[in-house]
Amino acid sequence: MTKIHRIELKTPFALDRVNCYYVKDSTPTLVDAGVNTPEAFETLESEITRAGGKLEQLRRIVLTHAHSDHIGLVPELVALSGAKVYIHRWDLPKIAHHDASDFPKWIERFRDFFLETGTPPGTVTQTLKSMSERFSKFYTSFSNAIPLDGGEVFSFDDFSAEVIHTPGHSPGSICLLNRNDGTFFSGDSLLEKITSNPVVELDSSALNVDYRAVEQFMTSLKLIETLPVTNVLPGHGSPFSNHSLRTQELYSHHEERMKKILQLLESKNETPDSILLASTFEIANALFGSLDGINLLLGLSEALGHLEVLEQKGFVFSRKEGPKRYYYCNKS
Repeated sequence: MTKIHRIELKTPFALDRVNCYYVKDSTPTLVDAGVNTPEAFETLESEITRAGGKLEQLRRIVLTHAHSDHIGLVPELVALSGAKVYIHRWDLPKIAHHDASDFPKWIERFRDFFLETGTPPGTVTQTLKSMSERFSKFYTSFSNAIPLDGGEVFSFDDFSAEVIHTPGHSPGSICLLNRNDGTFFSGDSLLEKITSNPVVELDSSALNVDYRAVEQFMTSLKLIETLPVTNVLPGHGSPFSNHSLRTQELYSHHEERMKKILQLLESKNETPDSILLASTFEIANALFGSLDGINLLLGLSEALGHLEVLEQKGFVFSRKEGPKRYYYCNKS
């Protein structure tokens, strides 16, 4: 009988554990590949051996998304095993183009993003330095991944798993669903005790889609709620059930956050001499407090995502003044 082994790996990040899932099968498969550290590699090798397998026998690596704590060991594992790697095509550029030669281009895109959000120049410089160090240390480029579109089915000895495209946490986030017994590999699209950040996508035009992280994330939550899920195998934390309750909680969380942002913008109209405009940086600070490093990117991403939804619905408006974009609303 096919068995799924959850392997928890340490990470050097604030969220200090990440899950990989080893499926012991005639086609040995790994769902997600952990972070690029020697300790993570040693733990993964030890746990797969304990499960009766070998790293060299891996035949498939299916990635739920292209963040560094989920893709880090891919090149080393492929070199050992020759396994085929699968990832959604919208996240393919992230794993294919994160080597040293690409860093200057990525950093300049992030610089423009931070300046448009109204982040102070000194904070921008510090944040870019932190992000550059993180990228160079933990991202490893891999150019031979096979793109997924959603709807594909991976066959195992005793079950099949359908690819469900759930954009939001990243453009190419996917989940895997066994429709027969309800087993659901959720990646970071659905976590029990953590609210995943909908992360800004700076190259959405290259995806030929008007990608809005929060809007996409909320749509994906509604989709996940309808699926016949009985057991969630998440990217972080222990397996859990009652997925529909969790999707409803997360959906409500984002609705409440948008209400709070709207209230913050409306409060600026309380007195005639009050400031009418707010930057994304100001909104993020009001929501989350002072942030730095990768946490600043995550906070700005979420604030911007909510502002985009509110603007699309006509509740708020924006305009650029120099490199900065400001948001405001009319109470009338």
